Amino acid sequence: MEVLTTGNDQLVYNALSFAVAAMAISFAYYLVSRSRVSPAYRNAVTMSAMICGIAAYHYWRMFTNFADKAPWNEGYRYADWLLTVPLLVAELVVVSGIAKDKAKGVTTKLAVASVLMIAAGYPGETAAHGSSTRNMWFIISFLFFVYIMYTLFAGEVGKALKSQTDAVGAKLKTLRWVLLGTWVVYPIAYLLGDEMSFLAKAFGLSMEDSATVIQVGYTIADVLAKPGYGLLILGIAITRSRAEGYKEA
Repeated sequence: MEVLTTGNDQLVYNALSFAVAAMAISFAYYLVSRSRVSPAYRNAVTMSAMICGIAAYHYWRMFTNFADKAPWNEGYRYADWLLTVPLLVAELVVVSGIAKDKAKGVTTKLAVASVLMIAAGYPGETAAHGSSTRNMWFIISFLFFVYIMYTLFAGEVGKALKSQTDAVGAKLKTLRWVLLGTWVVYPIAYLLGDEMSFLAKAFGLSMEDSATVIQVGYTIADVLAKPGYGLLILGIAITRSRAEGYKEA
């Protein structure tokens, strides 16, 4: 990572520190919240805990990496995404109400697309700024992103939402938009993180500013897409459980 100004350095430091705390406390909260939902939806809450636990570990590694002023290891963030993004889409399928005979196939397709999206993003992230290689991998990764969003809005998941009750359906629709809203931050941060991209030039970002924006942008998106997203998953699971007659122990 580029040498940052004091202000930018503190901004990245504080963002990574905050993310460690947010992920760790969310991991504990989702673990103790499993009993609040029926067994049918408990896996979704368990996955929220797994997502935050995995992210807490990787954010701790990123935080210590940055605090020690060691060469920046982009692999920590991508290893985190490679493990957690498939779980994010899988837990949405669990609470979406898709028929069991279709849920496994939909989960598999979304998980594979998620892995390919992340795998394609890594070589672009590590390529030289402004290079055609970086732009090529960005486009490939973004195509998988579009496929995932199509499935959630117009594909099997979108169709399943039409048969939900008003209360559950409204929460699921909110969940989709939250996922879209947080995930769209990643490609924007990716472009702003390359000081030679058209978007970074449009905002007049320096190399140091771009390095700061990409780290802070990714971190904010992760906190919203993991602990924040998990709260919505938990709320939907509780609503479904109560509607089906489940009573908390």
